[in-house]
Amino acid sequence: MTKAALFDLDDTLYREMDFVESGFGAVARFLAGHCSVKHDAIFDKAMNILKTSGRGRVFDKLLELLEISDKEMVAYLIYIYRTQRPDIAAYRDVIPVLEHLRVTGVKTGLITDGMAVVQQNKLSALGIAHLFDVIIYTDAIGAVYWKPSHVPFNMALKILGVPAADSVYVGDDPSKDFLAPNALGMKSVQITRGDAAPKPAPSGKGYAAEMTIDSMSEYFGLTCP
Repeated sequence: MTKAALFDLDDTLYREMDFVESGFGAVARFLAGHCSVKHDAIFDKAMNILKTSGRGRVFDKLLELLEISDKEMVAYLIYIYRTQRPDIAAYRDVIPVLEHLRVTGVKTGLITDGMAVVQQNKLSALGIAHLFDVIIYTDAIGAVYWKPSHVPFNMALKILGVPAADSVYVGDDPSKDFLAPNALGMKSVQITRGDAAPKPAPSGKGYAAEMTIDSMSEYFGLTCP
C-alpha cells in the first residue's frame, strides 16, 4: 500500500522548456532596451543558440551576436534569468493527482535539484507548494547531496514518517532520479510526457525505473478530463 508519493519537479510536474523560454523572454526584453534589436528577434537568437550549441555560454554567444561588449552584462542576464517569475504551468494531471493523494491519506513530497531560489520561484509560479507535505531543495543542503544522492530521499521519508517500502518516487531522468529510490527499496516510476521518447537509462545496475508511464492520473487511479 502506498503511503507516500514523492515527485521530481522539472519535466515531471511541468515542462522545463517553458521555464527556459520564459527566462529567455525576460532576458530579451532587458537587452532590447540596450540595443537596436527588437526583443522577439533577440529571443529567437537565444533559442537558436540553445538548439545548436546547448546550454553552455548561451548569453556570452548572444552578446557576441548583438555586438554588446559590456563585460558585466552576462552576470546581469544570468541574474535576470534565474530570478524571473517564470511563465509556467503544471501539467494538467498534476493538481488533480496531488489533491487526490492528500484526500486519500497519501503523504506527498517533492525533491528537486538546482539552485534553491530558482526552484522556489518555479513552485511559486506553479502555485502547488501547498499540495506537498515536504519539499526538499537539495541545493539547500549542498550540491554534494543533489540526486542521485540517497540523502534527500531519506530526509523526506523521515520527515513524512513513512518506510521506503511504502513509498513511490516519480521522475523523468534515469541518469539521476531512480538510483537512490531503487537502492532504498522505494517503488520507482519514470514518466514520459507528450510524444517524447523516455530518457534512456545509463548502463549499470539500479538506474532504470521499475516502470514507465505517460499519465500520473492513470497510475494513481484518477480520471482527469
